[in-house]
Parts: sequence; C-alpha cells; structure tokens
Amino acid sequence: MITNGTHLTATLTALALEADQRRDTERNAADIVADVIAAYGVAEDGSIDLGRIPNKPVTGLVYGRIQSGKTRAMIASTAMAFDNKFRISVVMTSNINDLVAQTHFDFSSGLAGLKILTKDDALDQEIADTKLYMERAGGCLLIVCSKGAKSLNNVSAFLRSIGAAQYPTIIFDDEGDQASLDTHARRRSSGISVGPSPINAIIQNELRPAVRRHVYVSVTGTPQAVLLQSAESSHRPSFIKMLPAGASYVGGNEFFNENEPESNQRLITLVDRNERQKLLNPRVEIPPGLRDSILFFLVSAAAAIQNIGLQAHGYSYLCHPSLKNDEQETARARISKFLTKILGALLEERHGDEILNGLENAHRQLSITLGNRTPDFDTIKQIIKRYLPLKKLLVINAAVKRQGIAYGKGLNFLIGGNTLGRGIAIRDLLVTYYIREAKVSQIDTMHQHARMYGYRSVTIEYTRLFIPRHLYYRFRDIYRSDEDLRAFIDQHKAMPATFPIEYTYGLRATRPGVLDVRKIDTLIPGKQIFPNHIVIPQDDHEYQKVLRLLRQHFGYTTEPVDAMEDRGKQGVTINYSLAAALVKPIKTHSRNIWRDHTISEVIRRVASKFHGNVMLRFRTAERTVGDEGFISTGTLFGGEFQAAQQLNMPTLWVMSVTTLAGSSVGGGHRFMYPTFVIPDSYPNLFMYNRGK
Repeated sequence: MITNGTHLTATLTALALEADQRRDTERNAADIVADVIAAYGVAEDGSIDLGRIPNKPVTGLVYGRIQSGKTRAMIASTAMAFDNKFRISVVMTSNINDLVAQTHFDFSSGLAGLKILTKDDALDQEIADTKLYMERAGGCLLIVCSKGAKSLNNVSAFLRSIGAAQYPTIIFDDEGDQASLDTHARRRSSGISVGPSPINAIIQNELRPAVRRHVYVSVTGTPQAVLLQSAESSHRPSFIKMLPAGASYVGGNEFFNENEPESNQRLITLVDRNERQKLLNPRVEIPPGLRDSILFFLVSAAAAIQNIGLQAHGYSYLCHPSLKNDEQETARARISKFLTKILGALLEERHGDEILNGLENAHRQLSITLGNRTPDFDTIKQIIKRYLPLKKLLVINAAVKRQGIAYGKGLNFLIGGNTLGRGIAIRDLLVTYYIREAKVSQIDTMHQHARMYGYRSVTIEYTRLFIPRHLYYRFRDIYRSDEDLRAFIDQHKAMPATFPIEYTYGLRATRPGVLDVRKIDTLIPGKQIFPNHIVIPQDDHEYQKVLRLLRQHFGYTTEPVDAMEDRGKQGVTINYSLAAALVKPIKTHSRNIWRDHTISEVIRRVASKFHGNVMLRFRTAERTVGDEGFISTGTLFGGEFQAAQQLNMPTLWVMSVTTLAGSSVGGGHRFMYPTFVIPDSYPNLFMYNRGK
C-alpha cells in the first residue's frame, strides 16, 4: 500500500497541519485505507484488484470521537485511496446547509489536483468533460453531496452517465448513523408492509449500484444504530476502524469521568433542574445558572484574550436550551437583554452592583483553574467593556439557511438547536450552558450534543460546562457506555457477531425506528446490574422471606445477618431458578437496566451459558439513599466486583443494607438489595442484535 503518494502529500500540505497533527492524520488515513483495500480485494502485487466486483456490498465503519477530526481523516483517506488506484470518492454529508457547506469547504481546500464536484444540481453540465477526464486522462473524481433525496438522485444519475461502475470507488457516509439507515425497519419487523425509507432506498437501490466496484464506509462518533443493524442489513459493517484522538483532544474523560459532578468542579458547574422553565418564561428573572454562565464566559473570554490573544473567530458561548425554534428565539432575546444590562453596569460602575459582584465572583472561580495567570479584575473589566459592544448573537438551527456559522471577531453567543447536534465544530468554545432534555434521550443523539469536546487543551482552563445534575448523570452514563463499547471492540479484534450498547434510565441506545425489533436483546458482559431506585421502607415480610432463603442456601437457621457474612462472602453455587426466587420478593422502582418483571429472565439467559449455575454471595452494607429510593452507583466495588467479573459463572450478591442518617427516609431502615454481575466471559451483551 502506498502511504506517501502525491495526492496525500499535496493534501497534507494544503491542510497546513502541525507536526503531531500531521502524524496523526497520516496514521489514521493509513489505517482506514488498509482496511478498505483488504475489504475491496487485493491483487497479487498487493494493490487493489482492479478486476474485482464484490459479490455483495462491502461496508465498513470508522468510529471516531465527537469533534475529534473525523472530517480530516476522511479527506486524508480519500487522498490516500486515490494514490492506491481508487478513482472515485463520494462523500455524503448531513442534509443541513451549514454541514454541507462546512464539508464542501474542508474537502475543497484540503484536496488539490483533483476534479471536485460539489454543486449536485449542476452535474448534468459536467457529464461530457468528466467522462473524458476519467476515460482518457486517468483522472480521479471527488463528489461531495448532501443526504437529501434530490441531491442523491442527481449524483446517482451522474455516476451512471459517466460509467462510474467500472471504477474502484470509496463512499464515505459522514455521520453514517443519521439519515442513511432505514427508518422503516421497526415497522416492517413488526409486521407492517412498508418499503425502505426514501433516503435509504436511494442509497441502496440507486447510488451503490451506480458504483458497483465500491467500499462503503460509515463515519461517526455515535455508531449505536449502525452496530445494531440486523445481519441482513447492507449497513452492518464487516470491518471497524477506531480512530484515536490526538494528544490535545478534550472529551468525556475530562468532563464526565467522575461519579458525581462535585468531584469535577474545575469544569462542571451545576444549575437548577428547573432552569429551562425559568429561561423560557420572560416574566421571571433570568435564571441564576444562565446568569452565572454568561458572567463566567465574559470573564473567561477576557482572560483568554489577555493571555492567549484574540482568535480569528473570537471566543464562543453556547446555550443549548431546546430543539424548538420559538424557544431558541426566547433564549436569544433574554440573553441579549441581559448582556445589555451587563454593559450598563460596567459603564456605570456602581459600588455593590449585583452584576459587578457576579463578575467578581466569576473572576474568583476562574482563578481556581488559572491560578496566578488570572488577569486582575480591573483588566478583565476593561477588556469586557471593549468587546461586549461588538458581541454577536446567533441562533443556529435547521431553519437558518446560512453557509456556515457567521462568527464575529470578538464574543459570540450561539443559541443551539438540532444543527448543533451534528457535525458543526464550534470554534474556541469556552462555556456551554446545557439544559436541553427529552423524557427519554437517545445515547447517540445526546452524545452528539457534546460540542464542548474537541481539540481544546489550550483553553481547557478557561472552560466550564453549566448543567443540571440529572443531565450530568445522563452524559456520564453515555460516556461510560461509549468507553465500554470501544473497549469491547478493541478486545475483539476479529469482528464479533454482536456489539454491546449500554443504556440507563432516561436513555435508549438509538432511535428505535431503524432497528429490527425481533432481533434485539439486552444483556451485558462484565457489568453489574442493580436497581437504582429501591422501594423503601421495604416490607418486612419481603425482607424476612429473602432472609429465610439466604439462611437455607448458606446452612444457617436463625443466625442474625452479621453472623452470616463470613460464609456469605465465600459464596455458594445455586441453580438459576433459586437465584430468580431470591430476587422476586424484592420490589423496586428501578429505572435503569434492572427491571423487576425481566430480571428473572435475564438471570436465566445468562446462567444458561454456564450450565445454569449462579454464584450467590451475601454481606451487609450501609448506604445513603436519596429521594424515591435513589441509589446512583450500586453497592458493589473494587475486589468484589472484579472477582465477580472474572468468575466462570454469573454472580448474585444479596446485601442486607441499612440506610445512613443522610438518607431521604432517615437512618436505620434495613432492606435487601440485589446486584447481578455478568462475567466477562459471557458471550452475549446488554443490548445487541441477535443476527439472523
């Protein structure tokens, strides 16, 4: 494989990357193209087999991180593919003007010396020249198009007209989990007679047949929907390439690696759960979280201007309140009005002014991360007074037909909708105020909202995320789900039959419409399943019933629970039906993986892979239990959990727990609490497609 060809060299030069970024880009391109060539077919000399027509569609997945440079990887991979005898590259991007424009610009500026077509509504004017260019000049062709029906039909017709079926082709589907998948899959699997959704039908029946010598590569940082496709789907990947982020990347590990947000006060500031309602009600005061986030941004941006310098696109603040356009406009109006008040307070300089006090408090908060590099407060105020009158407020949503974000050169305030959930890289983002929520959030959709991720190590000390606690927990669980999925793929170098997609209360893996519901199961390898809401106070009859069963299994009669711990921790092997009988009396209102009406079946299914055996263990514990019996992280940690993961059968821990004084119901309440651990060796997963 050629890794230093003329197309790649010219592309890397055009991208003007720094040394480490250039190395990362070359490595990523080589990794992607190597898999693409292997999937396409290799001739005896090691190059692609120009005479091969794949027997069935070949599909791959490039799994990057949110805002980690996936577009750059596609640009470099396209160039390297051309160096390795591919002749056509089609890049499909989201059907939103901002994203199409951004992708067009990125590719056009990055790939030199090629025929690049981006105006899909004028392709019929290019047929004759392109056909001659391809047949006689041995040229290479790049087409960038949106995933709209009209655009894809135009591109498909053009490719047929130039005889594209004879040329080795690579198709990159940017954000391949969006729009391309068949959104009618669930309805069809439920017995409703319906064909593929329109975009999916065009891709499968028009575009891909027009370039029959091709490899189709889905590129995304949220592949849940792609990985859960049925075995029959042409979108299910036959190879996966995970893209490592560069050294300066800032992601979930920095923002959401802690169980509780209080453990990461350097970056996380909690706001009230009801901020959204207050924000959207212009008759009440501006909510304190929004107020504090704006004041902190002004101080932080002023410090960045002083210490780092003003960037070409200024510094940005993101408010993500809702997907509704009218609510975004309400947020814009309220932010604009508050910024006017701030400017007035700075110009008047009244002693004891509430806004000035808020700015001073933000200055103290910034000093926590900047330390002695924090400019003095007078300097901060002077910089804000200089740049605040030049502020720019932008509502970014699909209804805004602009060609890219029109940043100002000072302070930018972005109010976001759906457009900010996909692909748009927000330059020099310092502060994010995130209060958008749904009753049930999808892992892939919500993960795409993490616009605070990116190559931001230079400004990380100026960065803050203002977020309600419950949304922090959702992002935390999404981050952990993503890390678990990456670890699983990395451990299974050969393509596994299934992929783990973890979710918790308030989340689901992806939009259900794109899944064949007949082939989805929900199991986890190497994970503990516990109820995150327990019914408390627990009925004493239920408690005693479980205690009697435990005594029988461990050979006790009337001993108190404290006396049962030694034997209980050693454990005893029981049949899965006995394990199910132990958890049945324990009532929960759990809203995560544990469900009272399904847990017995989960135990049975997992145990069936281990001759029906379950390791039963018992001990006592003390816990602080929150409102509605909330237990955020379970009761199993460290060596006990690791031992259960490594055991050659599943483990059921039953614990006699006593509430601590800080619990919502007070201290001294006892209840039986179960935790089920699926060993690492379990062959199935928490949520997966069973295949055929």
